Amino acid sequence: MRYSARLIDHFLNPRNAGMMREPDGVGQDGYDGCGDLARFYLRLRDSRVAEVRFQTYGCGPTIAAASAASELVTGRPVEDLLHLKAEEVERVVDGLPPDRRHAADVVAGALRAAALDSLRRPDRAPR
Repeated sequence: MRYSARLIDHFLNPRNAGMMREPDGVGQDGYDGCGDLARFYLRLRDSRVAEVRFQTYGCGPTIAAASAASELVTGRPVEDLLHLKAEEVERVVDGLPPDRRHAADVVAGALRAAALDSLRRPDRAPR
């Protein structure tokens, strides 16, 4: 399988890459098979994802999946992210080869962790 034009675009032009000061939630996940790691930062407004930033270390598909997923989840209720599936992440990059499907797993896991972190914070107040 070739990589899709959408995946290549997100890899070459990642959106929302970088850190975030004072996020409302932070989460990460990784894949021991190749050392890929994704960390997401969330900023919430009225219990919705207002801003997403990410840091990713790993293969091109993981970087592309993180970029595409950052756009996918913006505007959604944070509770929705608790149920984000790897298949949804894979769809937004128009598929992944079998040996790169871990990219979607890592990204979905990191976003779920960030959502959970935001919901568990005792200082969480509506903004």
